[in-house]
Amino acid sequence: MEIIPYLVSFIFFVIGGSYVFFGSNIVLTNSKEKSNRLFFVLCTFLSVWAFAFALAVPAPDLESCLFWRRVSALGWATFPGLLFHYFLALTQRNKLLKQWWLYFLIYIPAAVLIYVFSLSRDLAIIQYNLTNTPFGWINTPGNNGWDRLYDLYYFGGILLGLVLLIDWIRNTKNPQYKKQGRYILLCFSVSLAVAVVFKVISQLFSLMSILQILPNIMYIVTLSIFFSIKKYGLVKMKPVSTYEMILNNRTREQIYNYLTVVFIAGSLLNIISQYFMASSDELTAILRFSSLLLLVGLVIQITQRSNRLRKHQNKIIMVILVAAIPLITLRFISSASLTVWAFPFILIIMALVFNNRIAIVGITVSIFLTQILVFIIMPQAIVVIDSNEHVVRIGLFGIGIWVAFFVNSLYVQRLKENTEQIKIQKMIAQISAEFLTVSSENFETITNKWLEKSGEAFDMDRACLCFFSLDKTNFSCTDEWCREGLKPQKHCHQEMPVANAPAWIKRILANQVVHCFEQANQSGEKQEEQKICGNSNVTMAIPISCRGGDVRGFLVFCLSREVAVIDDRYADMLEIIANLLADAMSKIQSEREIRYRAYYDQLTGLPNRLLLGERIAKQIEVSRTTEKMIGFIYLDIDSFRTVNDMMGHEGGDKLLIQVSQKLAQTIKKTDTVCRFEGDEFVIMLNNIAREKEVLKVANRIIGLFKYPFIVNGQEFYIAANAGIAIFPKDGETAEELIKNADIAMYKAKDKGKNNYVLCSNTIYEEVEFKNKLISHLYHALDNNELRVYYQPQISLETGKIVAVEALLRWQHPELGLIPPKVIIPLAEQTGLINPIGEWVLKTACLQNKSWQDMGLAHVRIAVNVSATQFRNPLLINQIQKLLKETELKPKYLELELTESIAINRANYVIRVLNRLKKIGVYISIDDFGTEYSSLSRLKLLPIDQLKIDKQFIDGIVGNEKDQAIVNTIIQLAKNLGIAVIAEGAETIEQVNFLKENHCDTVQGFYYHKPMQAVEIEAVLRQQINIRGL
Repeated sequence: MEIIPYLVSFIFFVIGGSYVFFGSNIVLTNSKEKSNRLFFVLCTFLSVWAFAFALAVPAPDLESCLFWRRVSALGWATFPGLLFHYFLALTQRNKLLKQWWLYFLIYIPAAVLIYVFSLSRDLAIIQYNLTNTPFGWINTPGNNGWDRLYDLYYFGGILLGLVLLIDWIRNTKNPQYKKQGRYILLCFSVSLAVAVVFKVISQLFSLMSILQILPNIMYIVTLSIFFSIKKYGLVKMKPVSTYEMILNNRTREQIYNYLTVVFIAGSLLNIISQYFMASSDELTAILRFSSLLLLVGLVIQITQRSNRLRKHQNKIIMVILVAAIPLITLRFISSASLTVWAFPFILIIMALVFNNRIAIVGITVSIFLTQILVFIIMPQAIVVIDSNEHVVRIGLFGIGIWVAFFVNSLYVQRLKENTEQIKIQKMIAQISAEFLTVSSENFETITNKWLEKSGEAFDMDRACLCFFSLDKTNFSCTDEWCREGLKPQKHCHQEMPVANAPAWIKRILANQVVHCFEQANQSGEKQEEQKICGNSNVTMAIPISCRGGDVRGFLVFCLSREVAVIDDRYADMLEIIANLLADAMSKIQSEREIRYRAYYDQLTGLPNRLLLGERIAKQIEVSRTTEKMIGFIYLDIDSFRTVNDMMGHEGGDKLLIQVSQKLAQTIKKTDTVCRFEGDEFVIMLNNIAREKEVLKVANRIIGLFKYPFIVNGQEFYIAANAGIAIFPKDGETAEELIKNADIAMYKAKDKGKNNYVLCSNTIYEEVEFKNKLISHLYHALDNNELRVYYQPQISLETGKIVAVEALLRWQHPELGLIPPKVIIPLAEQTGLINPIGEWVLKTACLQNKSWQDMGLAHVRIAVNVSATQFRNPLLINQIQKLLKETELKPKYLELELTESIAINRANYVIRVLNRLKKIGVYISIDDFGTEYSSLSRLKLLPIDQLKIDKQFIDGIVGNEKDQAIVNTIIQLAKNLGIAVIAEGAETIEQVNFLKENHCDTVQGFYYHKPMQAVEIEAVLRQQINIRGL
């Protein structure tokens, strides 16, 4: 038997098997990719070409050779079209691939060639000129029209594919695609050049046998495509979940151990069957082969245990298994591998548990190629089945059954793990669903529930939830679950310093998971963790980190029992639970932040009016049951605006914070202090048995303002007033109670500073009266009920009238004449101050102009301007318009501003006053000395006169302090070049004191009471008559 044809045949078989492997590997990796499926089809037809040639070359006769040649036409006739089709898909010519005519052009030539060279018996016979040579059967082409058609189809398809490839390389922007395309182009060009060269040589030198290497040349192309796909990642690997794998680190170690035992058992079986049973005298050969099998087993163990080879472990063992099949089978080729042929089924059983199909594909290809080779080498054999063969069969069955039991146990174990996995996943899904509804109220209940569930699911002895203090110096366990029969660890619930804690706590603070359990194939890092854990029963500790990686606490799972190796996946699941907890804590933290913003004042941290309303509603329900009272203190800080303007908003904020802190320290923890708005606070006192309890608290609160508040190193004496309302006497709802306390607070203001008033029926009556006045005030202007009275201002030097002050009165149809101190606050409260103030200004200007037109003395008309009027941006325009309409000269109009207006918002005030002075209006500061005066600001104000408040004038007779104050004001004004007027002079002693201290002007009942315009006219005329005398 000539060996060369069989060697050629074997080469073709190897190439055909490689095609099967290439195509199967790619399509099994990702079958959804169209180009992968086309590559598989291409490899399939190439394998048909190669396998048919492998059978045709050593065929025993012409007829057999012709048959396999016709079969090979199915491969080589379709190859050019399939290759061009593959390149279309590879280069993403999607629009072109949607055209039906394209497939007609690609595959019609292939169909014709298949019919001519394969299917049509009459035509196919005349296409082949087969000759038996030392290299086997070869074909000498007739170079007829059909051969020319194939050459055109073959080289045309390849050249068009190359054009597509070059265009793709040139236009693609993906660098990976460019590298892949260039690699394929290079290998393709080389293989095409080799094919052309061999085609020319075969034609020139009539070496037809050379054409038989064409399938080998196409192998270069296919190999290059396969390698490029693998290297450049064109094939998208289908991700395999850890939970879908049959083998993990632990079971993989077991399977490799079993493989080792299989080869060692095979080594012993070889010695027993070949030497002892067969009585063979070839001991050296038997021992050599047994040693080889033993060596294979040792190599598997070394590969498994070597950390350096761990990365390539699967590949190395895969090569060993694939190579072992022909190695063992061909060892017994003399008997046509009578019994040994079945041993690869043991390897197939082993391959079933691998996590991918590459192992099965490789073993399958190796089996087929080996058996085909056996068929070629030993197509016929006469064998004797003796005790040796029976022993081998029994041995192989024993090994196979033993392996089958092991594989079955793996599957059963995996099914159990899957069942547990599903159970755990359901538990995690339930926990996740429960955490969607987690809140501050139910957080503890839910955490206790899932601690129990997770501890039971993972078969732990103890599960604890621990939290660090804010400064991370201490920690304590707030929740604990114990297996039935175990007692809680009381010391864990006590606060423990981190400095004295186990070493693994530091890893927790570094946001690292701590594993204290044994794992298969542990790394050095995991072994180091076990050393850190020491002898503690802690199995695993997982940090609970919220936003920004801030570690708030940790989960601890303990296992005191000795158990087998814990599955790594449990660690992943426990981390998921910890992450769910962290998300829940972040949610609660966000809710708390939102709640804080919604229910608490951002500056002082006190409850706001929304939270106060809810607490009042709840406490009212409680009080109705307990029959206890609730006290409400409505507190208002006086002169806060003054401090705010002097120290800026930051200083005002600091003052409010100090007030808030002192108020909170004054009451019980069960009571509530609320910043109601601005500088107003509401204090709710719960469970009051007697009104005296509320009054005691009110006294303590008012007492706080007897001492200075220090802001930025400066002392401020501020005052406050409070109103008190009590449930149920003063109201049944939060709105009524706060309103009545507010009313009582305003009543306290009427009494002076640092006072409080308890709500009463009298106050209710006053409120009703006030509301009635407000209702009537809206119609006072329209009903012509407002009046202007005038009071002269006398020069102490000349005794003459130098000015007249316009005073507002309300002639109520029922209540009679109502004074300004009642009208002005109501007008400011209702917003009527602007229209009423404008009316007073206009009336006063018209009246003064009328007196001047009568030939009476030209005096100033003084009109009071309220704070609300002064803040009106239209004030300047109003005054200019009134002066123009009344034709009164600006110097005869005097505007009186209260001291509070003058010292607040200094920049705005100075700007407005400068504009008024520019007009020519006379400016006077009213009620001087009653507010927190700032002398530094006073010198900046463009004013003409200071009016000393009546309260100082009342006390100058017999009161040295009032005398000193009045004298100081007069001297201060004189030094600043400002005139001085005193109001409220009622006695000759007061007038004499003012004269002695050089006061410029005086106003009061001693000279004249407020009068109507007609009476003032008479006084002015009398002054003319006196002057005339």
